[in-house]
Order: sequence, then structure tokens, then C-alpha cells
Amino acid sequence: MVEKEVMMHAVSYNLVRSLMQLAAVRHQVDLTRISFKGTDDTLRHWSASLEAMRGMPRKQKSLLDTMFEIIASDLVPHRPEREEPRAKKRRLKNYQLLTKPRHEMQISGHRNRAKSSLS
Repeated sequence: MVEKEVMMHAVSYNLVRSLMQLAAVRHQVDLTRISFKGTDDTLRHWSASLEAMRGMPRKQKSLLDTMFEIIASDLVPHRPEREEPRAKKRRLKNYQLLTKPRHEMQISGHRNRAKSSLS
């Protein structure tokens, strides 16, 4: 079942990427500037309307054209000098680890040095 779920995620990812590519080609927009999340939200929002127009190809095509226009207009801002370094935001605290039940645990007087449990 996990393999099926992973495969379905890959299929849906590729569907969203193909919609982005179609919108970029139809509206002459740079593909790297189209928002993936915006495309995903637009697809979720318009899927019920597209399904309702299943037997009406002209109306469905009109809806698809409007949807592609919306996808192409949802652009990510151009940020040429942006860097996103990977670093840990939180630092370790100078507290003892809770290694015993709370009622048995004794906290040392000084926070920077953990009290030995042998003494």
C-alpha cells in the first residue's frame, strides 16, 4: 500500500508539473517563475467545475483556458540574489535530560553542569 501511495504522489506531482508547462507554453511565461503551490491550489479549486462540465466540451475548454490563464498569472517573485542557507535555528539548552520519573529526579543546583546520578 505504501508503494501505491508513493506512486500516486508521483503521478499527482507530474500532473501539476505538466499543467504548469502547458500554462507556460500557452501564455509565454517562464516555467521557473510559475508557482507550484498556486497551480496545485488552482487545480483543486477548479476540479469540481471541470468535472461538472464533463459532457460539454466547449464549456470545459473555456474553463480550461481560464484555468491556464490563472496558473500563468500566479508567478513567483524574481529573487536573483536570494540564498537560503541550511542551519539549525534552535540551539541546545543547558538543562539536564529527564532520565528518571519526575518524582525520583533530582535537579542539580547549577544548570550548566548536570549532577552525576551516582552521588
